[in-house]
Amino acid sequence: MEPAGRSGFSLLELIAALAILSLLAGFATPLYTQYVDRGHRSSARADLLRCAQGMERHASWTFSYRAAIDADGDGVGDTDTGPVTPNLCSPSSTRHHLLLADAGAAHFLLRAAPYAPHPATDGALGIDADGNRWWDRNADGDFKDADEDHWEE
Repeated sequence: MEPAGRSGFSLLELIAALAILSLLAGFATPLYTQYVDRGHRSSARADLLRCAQGMERHASWTFSYRAAIDADGDGVGDTDTGPVTPNLCSPSSTRHHLLLADAGAAHFLLRAAPYAPHPATDGALGIDADGNRWWDRNADGDFKDADEDHWEE
């Protein structure tokens, strides 16, 4: 029985509660980070698909994928490579930088590369004119490793 007027938690109870909270945080933080990364990748994939549609639209007007990027800002495509411009598509991703990596008469390659703080955990994504999709899962700068020939998790 406690003396009258004394209430609260003992130091041992507080330490036990903090230990339990830190264990929960230790398990929850990596899961939350993976969830957020997956959301950013989904946004980049949607942007790549939207830009691929823009490339197809451009090719239907010009019969080529060349000169799709508007480098001088006049609303008309004039270069084959570079960051995507509004005449092609309007990316919504805040974590990936979208660019047209290569364009020719009958082919193109679009890439979504993570901005600087994130490349170690989230590799680039790519799509080409044939609909092939790549994800550089290990962020080594290429799409040549096993299991990097699709976007699925």
